[in-house]
Parts: sequence; structure tokens; C-alpha cells
Amino acid sequence: MKTDSIYTITTIRGTVHEGIRTVGFAHDLQDAIRWVEENAMDINECDYYWYVVIEKVNPGIYNFELESIWFKWNRPKQCYQKLKETPDQFKRIAGWGIG
Repeated sequence: MKTDSIYTITTIRGTVHEGIRTVGFAHDLQDAIRWVEENAMDINECDYYWYVVIEKVNPGIYNFELESIWFKWNRPKQCYQKLKETPDQFKRIAGWGIG
């Protein structure tokens, strides 16, 4: 379902200082999730980005995300897997995709 909101897709190396890159966005959450789970266009970049966060963002200025979904790279399975909660090292950070 298309909305005014967007879902940003941001890859993160291991820490904030190692590398962050917003690789795209979707109007539909299911598209964003599918792209991450399928590692579309190799968003993992050959085992470089260990985490991905999808954030729902509404139009406007200085908006923080409304919700976020986290994934972690599973090296043996070569895919991203959804996490139940935000990793501890990222809990106090918001606005990954549009910050």
C-alpha cells in the first residue's frame, strides 16, 4: 500500500564510526523488507555491512522515524535476518536514513 511515508533502508558496518550508508527507500514496507532479506543488489557489499535498519519516515523537516526494523547479516546463511529489537549499540540513535 502506497502512503506519504517512506521506508529508508540504511546499512551499517558494525559501529557508527565504521560505515553507514542509506542505500534506498520504498513506499511499501513489504518491498523494503523483501529487498533486505533478499540482499538485493548486494546491499551487504561482500560481507561489509553487518546491520540494516528500515525506518518509517513521514514527510517534513527534522522528523524522527516512526518505527524501525533491524536486521543482522547471517554469514553462514548469506542473508539478513530480522532482529527482535534494536542492537544495544544503536538504541540511543535515531534518524539513520534521514538524519
